[in-house]
Amino acid sequence: MLTNADVTVYHRVRSPSGDKWERKYLPAVWLYKNIIAGITTNGLKTANGLTNVLTVRIPDISVELKKGDYVVEGFCEIDMETVKDLKEVEYFCVTGANYNRFGSNPHIKVVAQ
Repeated sequence: MLTNADVTVYHRVRSPSGDKWERKYLPAVWLYKNIIAGITTNGLKTANGLTNVLTVRIPDISVELKKGDYVVEGFCEIDMETVKDLKEVEYFCVTGANYNRFGSNPHIKVVAQ
């Protein structure tokens, strides 16, 4: 798989004592950021209220990700306890994760906004 970026993912682990966030740095992923907007005479218009959609393809299928987890571009050292801890960096909330385990190119396709 071609790779062009690195990301840090934050995966929520639920437990009776409270939620914890596991951080994992992924040094080789394919990343594509799509800005869904257009400029009209009335200003900037976004489609369906979205402005940025991030698509990440992760060749390491052992990574755990699900809807509600977070992705940060590049290496991030922040120990997250709540999403407010990520306010100083650009982060994206995972809206879908598809585990494509079969074929000659197994990977996880993550869509986040």
